[in-house]
Amino acid sequence: MNVRKIAAISGAEARLLVRNTAVAVAALVMPLVIAGMFVVSGLQQSPPDGWGYFVALMLVTVFGMSGCISAAGTLTYRRDELYLKRLRCSQSSDATILAGVLAPAVVVTIAQCAIVLAIIGIAASSLPAHPPLLVAVIVLGTVMSVGLGMATTGFSSSGEQAQTVATPVFFVLIGTAIWAGMSLGDGPDGLSPVQALSPGGAVVQLAQLSYDSGSTLAGAAAEALPSLAALAGWAVVGAGAARRYFRWEPRA
Repeated sequence: MNVRKIAAISGAEARLLVRNTAVAVAALVMPLVIAGMFVVSGLQQSPPDGWGYFVALMLVTVFGMSGCISAAGTLTYRRDELYLKRLRCSQSSDATILAGVLAPAVVVTIAQCAIVLAIIGIAASSLPAHPPLLVAVIVLGTVMSVGLGMATTGFSSSGEQAQTVATPVFFVLIGTAIWAGMSLGDGPDGLSPVQALSPGGAVVQLAQLSYDSGSTLAGAAAEALPSLAALAGWAVVGAGAARRYFRWEPRA
């Protein structure tokens, strides 16, 4: 992949993203609004088990909206405008084109994850005890969500429809996270195997462990291995689905 070409494509895409109101709102505004609601809720409750669960809810919100929905809308809009087709007629490889077009969505997703963690650190004076676990969650969650967003473009004939088709992914992420949160009374070990293997449940367990100051990094990492493997598996599923269902040509 040509880094210079990726930078040029991503720069143009960032300008186009800001001009598209629907995608800009889904990617830039709504995730932070919903995350702010979770912060207010957490401050009111003063969670006895720490902020891991609320952080997980914020992260899956960002993954679903900034990652999946915005990637789906962006690619479908560009495909329908024949922008992707024109880029393929240039000397850029397919990987370079996709990297450039998706770079703004990936950067926004990672940046918003960092923002919500900073908000928690400032508003609740709560910092992760084991940051590497959160880094792994953000990287794997971004790959998973962007990949699933790419896959949904294969079932959409317009940018608006792509965002609608991608919305169930957001509901699955937030729904499985809430479901996993119902079993947190006994700590991260309280999750059933099915909950821990679900995409939202894996994020919840990893976030809880990352904020567990009562364990060492080595201990937390060992306990996190099943959830890390599960989230890595979902990232592979997202990448595989993108490869299988993404289409360069507009759907009729």
